Amino acid sequence: MKKMVRLNKKEKYFLDGKFVLVKKGKFISREILESGKIISHEGCLEEGDVAGNFFKFLPDMKFMIPETEVEIEALKDNCILEEFDFGSEVILHDDRVQKVIFQLIKRNVIKFFYQLYDTKGYILAILKLNADNNGKVKKSEINYEQFNISKSQFYLLYSKLKEEKFLLEEKKNIYLNISKINEYLEKNCM
Repeated sequence: MKKMVRLNKKEKYFLDGKFVLVKKGKFISREILESGKIISHEGCLEEGDVAGNFFKFLPDMKFMIPETEVEIEALKDNCILEEFDFGSEVILHDDRVQKVIFQLIKRNVIKFFYQLYDTKGYILAILKLNADNNGKVKKSEINYEQFNISKSQFYLLYSKLKEEKFLLEEKKNIYLNISKINEYLEKNCM
């Protein structure tokens, strides 16, 4: 039997690792970091939308995402959520679902990084997200427009990252110093 959760306006529900389907009503969702910082999502969740901590499906070797708790708040009376199980076995056995989930995660993780790190850490995190397992990124895949900052600010910080040996450019590739980047991201996580 599926568990239905009923909420009235302003009532909150913590997902505690579960996933929910919005059956009725309108909600907002927030990610609450271990530090207490709250990251609100821009849009509202409405009928048919799904909420949960999809970051748990990121490959462990790519990023250290701090533990988060997802909170849902009802914006109207008589709202209904339906809990459902969405385990990693669903993703592992269906390549199409896997690709869709990873694309959604990648898009959302970029917004998450913007809130989580200073500008330098944000750039390093996105470069790392685009790198292969050896820390290599093709120069042609990197453009300042991907970083949601001005062109001059991006290239100024990018030059500093090269000077500080966070990355090295060679011909058509960028090579990341992954251990140095990981150390910086761990120390500068907000």
